[in-house]
Amino acid sequence: MSRRTTTTAAVVLVLAGMAGVAAAQNRQAPVTPAVVVKADLPGRTIFERQCAPCHGAGPGDDGSPMLPGTAALSRRYGGEIPGALELRDDLDGDALRLFVRNGIGAMPSFRKAELADADIDAIAAYLKATAELSQSR
Repeated sequence: MSRRTTTTAAVVLVLAGMAGVAAAQNRQAPVTPAVVVKADLPGRTIFERQCAPCHGAGPGDDGSPMLPGTAALSRRYGGEIPGALELRDDLDGDALRLFVRNGIGAMPSFRKAELADADIDAIAAYLKATAELSQSR
C-alpha cells in the first residue's frame, strides 16, 4: 500500500473508533416510564427546588429521556433500583446527608448554609412518602 492509502485507512479507523466511543458515552439506560404520585409534604418544595433539576423523574429540557442525575443512577443500578429518587423508599436522612454533604461524581457537595440538615430530613420524608404512593398506584 502507498503511504497515502495507509494514512487514509488510519484516519478512517480513528474516526470510526471516535464515533463508537461517542455513541457509548451517549448511550443511556433503558427508560421505563415512571408514574410518580407526589406526596404533599414540606420536603416536596425543597426537593423540587434543590434536587429535581438533576434527579427528577421527567425528561430533560434537551430532549434526553432522563435528567442527568436520574440517568447516572439508572446506569449505575442497571434497573435493580430506580434511578428517579422519587421512586426510592430506601433513602433516609442519613443516607441523603452523606451524598449531599460530600457530593459524588458530577454531583457537588452542599453546605449546611445551602441545604440545612432539617431540609435533608424533610426531603427524605417526602421521597419515602412519594415512593410509597407511587408504588401503591
